[in-house]
Amino acid sequence: MQTNDSPAKSATPLPASETAFELILARSQLRLAVQACDSMVDVLHMAGIRIDTLCEQGVCGTCSTPWLAGEPDHRDSCLSPTEQLTHVAVCCARSHSPTLTLDL
Repeated sequence: MQTNDSPAKSATPLPASETAFELILARSQLRLAVQACDSMVDVLHMAGIRIDTLCEQGVCGTCSTPWLAGEPDHRDSCLSPTEQLTHVAVCCARSHSPTLTLDL
């Protein structure tokens, strides 16, 4: 009997790592820590910033928010590539960069 010791290859890439980052709100210069277990929208709500949400899964686009600096990790399925150049779905997105600045 032959065994295959090589790891199985996944057909889909693994999700980006869940690392903490800092959210900067450009208008108020408020800086908020987003931990690995938090979503941006939850951190914004805890800070008293009202963001409308509906699905909280990146499907509806209700929470789409303009971003100004940093490198968002877009995980939504509602924003087009062109929209993602200026907006981020804060219910499900993360950040590839240590900081992400929102136009809030």
